[in-house]
Amino acid sequence: MEKFLVVKDYMKTVRRYNLTARTVEFKIKPVPKGEEPVNWVRDAINQVIEAGTQNLQPEDQVSFSFCSKDFKRGGGWLKFRAARDVTYDDVWKVISDIYQSNSSGLNTETFCLGVTSVKMPTGRGRGRDYNSYNEECAKRKGIISINNKDNMCLPRALVVAIAFATKDPEMVKIRKDTGKIQRDKAIELTKNTAVTIPAAGCGIPELQQFQRHLTGFKIVVYTYGTKGRDVIFKGTEEEAPSLNLLYHEGHYNVVTSLTSAFLCRYYCETCHIPYDHKERHRCGGTCPGCQHSPACSLATNVTCDNCKRSFRGQTCYNNHLQSLCQKIRQCEECFKVVQSDRKHTCGEIYCKICRKHVPAAHLCYMQPDAGKPKAEDLLFCFYDLETRQEKQMEDGSYLHEPNLCVFKQCCDTCLNTKNQICKKCGVRLQVLRCNDPISRFMEFILGQRKIFKQVVVIAHNGQAFDHQFMLNYILTATDLKPELIMRGTKIIMMSLGNVKFLDSLNYFPLSLSKLPQAFGLGVGFKKGYFPYLFNTTANTNYVGPLPPVEYYDPDNMKEDDRIKFLEWYEQNKDNTFDMQKDLVAYCISDVEILTAACLKFRQQMIETGNVCPFTEACTIASTCIIPKGGYRWRDNQSKVAIQWLVWMEKEQNINIVCAAKQQEARVAGVKVDGYCAETNQVFEFHGCYYHGCPACFKNGRDEPLRDDPTQTLNTRYEATVAKTERLRDLGHHLIQIWECEFRRQLQQSAEICSYVENHPLLVNTPLNPRDAFFGGRTGNTYRILQMQGWGENQVCRRL
Repeated sequence: MEKFLVVKDYMKTVRRYNLTARTVEFKIKPVPKGEEPVNWVRDAINQVIEAGTQNLQPEDQVSFSFCSKDFKRGGGWLKFRAARDVTYDDVWKVISDIYQSNSSGLNTETFCLGVTSVKMPTGRGRGRDYNSYNEECAKRKGIISINNKDNMCLPRALVVAIAFATKDPEMVKIRKDTGKIQRDKAIELTKNTAVTIPAAGCGIPELQQFQRHLTGFKIVVYTYGTKGRDVIFKGTEEEAPSLNLLYHEGHYNVVTSLTSAFLCRYYCETCHIPYDHKERHRCGGTCPGCQHSPACSLATNVTCDNCKRSFRGQTCYNNHLQSLCQKIRQCEECFKVVQSDRKHTCGEIYCKICRKHVPAAHLCYMQPDAGKPKAEDLLFCFYDLETRQEKQMEDGSYLHEPNLCVFKQCCDTCLNTKNQICKKCGVRLQVLRCNDPISRFMEFILGQRKIFKQVVVIAHNGQAFDHQFMLNYILTATDLKPELIMRGTKIIMMSLGNVKFLDSLNYFPLSLSKLPQAFGLGVGFKKGYFPYLFNTTANTNYVGPLPPVEYYDPDNMKEDDRIKFLEWYEQNKDNTFDMQKDLVAYCISDVEILTAACLKFRQQMIETGNVCPFTEACTIASTCIIPKGGYRWRDNQSKVAIQWLVWMEKEQNINIVCAAKQQEARVAGVKVDGYCAETNQVFEFHGCYYHGCPACFKNGRDEPLRDDPTQTLNTRYEATVAKTERLRDLGHHLIQIWECEFRRQLQQSAEICSYVENHPLLVNTPLNPRDAFFGGRTGNTYRILQMQGWGENQVCRRL
């Protein structure tokens, strides 16, 4: 129950500092009969402090003022301080000193307490996240926003882009539309190009018309939210100054710096990829040999005696001599391209388990992780919603409309404390009671993601209920694109950059009422009962006996829970029910239980396995799953490659060492698909994609590959050719085949197909532990069961 009233709430601008101050004046309610006055006032002041500092950041400034008609020597105040430093003791001490100085007692009818808060501008380096297109464009230095109320944003954007590209002396006036110069030039451009602007704005046809007129420029339009990877219009392939525009929901803005607009150090205008490391970028416009742009045309191979790499002709060779020859080289033994300044040993790989370079065939085990999961700049937020069900839908169901949101936040500073106000994350427990708590809650969360490196938001059964409201807000009220892991319509995980929404039900499948007992939280944590069907607009201020039992929906409870509830209701039916008070108390209780259970579960997982389940996984299965590939690195070989190798064994009547039997053999330090020592034969199966088959992949051979952007089809093919030549030079009898060729053999020969399909190595393929997490039949069932020796007292226990 609130023990105060809000008398005034107003804003005031401090022009000197260009800041806005909010002042809220509170008045303490009269002390009811039977209440101890001092305790009543203490609780009221505590509530005022919480209300006055709600929704403030830790660095925001807060001051308190105290006044009363009974003060003969005037009022008092508590000077401005950071919200994280506000304590109840400081406020109470000032109030006590004032009344002692005035030699009077506290009169709740005349005493007034004011709270003034100022939101301070803060800087934490480069801003990481924005919530909308307009917000991001306004704050990016490399983007000029076109502010227009007509349908001419495209011609306006073009005249601004032209002024920027040509360094027009009137660029500033055109950008700011001083004296309507931007509008006038846009109208002039439209007339010169004979473009009719549709009422809904310009699209591709209008862009094409403008491009035909602006022959000295190249119009390029990027889609917002893709970091420059999605280009919806590119006027010409010829070299010309670019007029870069950013498009979103029918509006065009101007891009003056691609690296600033797309948050990268470098931007490739050939393949439209942002990147930060120049030496790692490969694309169709960059030569894989010398890394110059445009790519060198294929000619006679020239090999460098220094770095041992092959190049596409003399020009390509000369280009690499400028700097690349000293940076990278190709090993003559294993044909691996490595950095020249690093030590290289053939046959060694970097083992992520051992964290060092080791022989590829080495055996190792999962190493204990000495470091604890990172908790720096980490924020957990546990929340719960209460909803009304008054609006009936066409199908007869009722729409859930949230009217209360309670959340509790815990950062790395206050994770293991019981402080109400944290110096880093502010007020920990907050109550949002209004008609639209979702908007206020999401605004808070989206604000926190700019402060903390990682924000984890957790709700119990959030996948099917609470998170659905958040997803709806994101899709309808922001320009953000969430990444979702779904199971049907349920949200297993939802990510927004560094914000992650999780469901605690995916870690411990228990109802909220079972969590206190399951985690041993103590008697202070107990989930109560609430008539959620009674939560309507008409009953907002209801105070009286407990609502009728049907409002608690006992028919949808489990049998044991229903019996306990009916016993509780019978014992408490004469108690007073206060809708406002009990609704908040019930929701706070749920949040406190969820917070305590999740934090205890997290602590247990860290102590047991040194894993934080909420930052490193999204379900209990992913928390405990075996690493991909097992605890040791093993050789992987495709099924079709094994089919070819076992057929070669039969055809040539030999024994071939391959990955299906043991580890792949090594010949001169190089792994080979199959090897027979008795005949000195080496078998190489070239997967068309992984070895760059020129017959299957004729186009885009110099474009970066999605699974490995550092490689192209041509670089893979060149490495394959170099390896085969090396094996032949060493005197081995090489037998090789392309994947596409062997697949044709399988289609044409029934003998080969029958043999490989029934071979023991291919019938019993290795088990994949991850398959255990997929659904399917799990019961022992019989379609038909023949019963023998059936007697009168026998019971069939199988279905």
